[in-house]
Amino acid sequence: MGFVIFLVGLVGVVFGMWGIYTDAGRARFDEMDGLYPMFSALLGGILVLVSIIVIYYRSR
Repeated sequence: MGFVIFLVGLVGVVFGMWGIYTDAGRARFDEMDGLYPMFSALLGGILVLVSIIVIYYRSR
């Protein structure tokens, strides 16, 4: 379970970094100043942290 949460969070972070830091991503999400990628990266980072906690407690 924790590994799946980690992968979903990682995909969110990668999508956010693509949308914020590449020319193609900025051109694709220019209508809202990149809010979708920004929130995707934020939520992905939170999911990665939660997955680390879940994996730690399930391994005990």
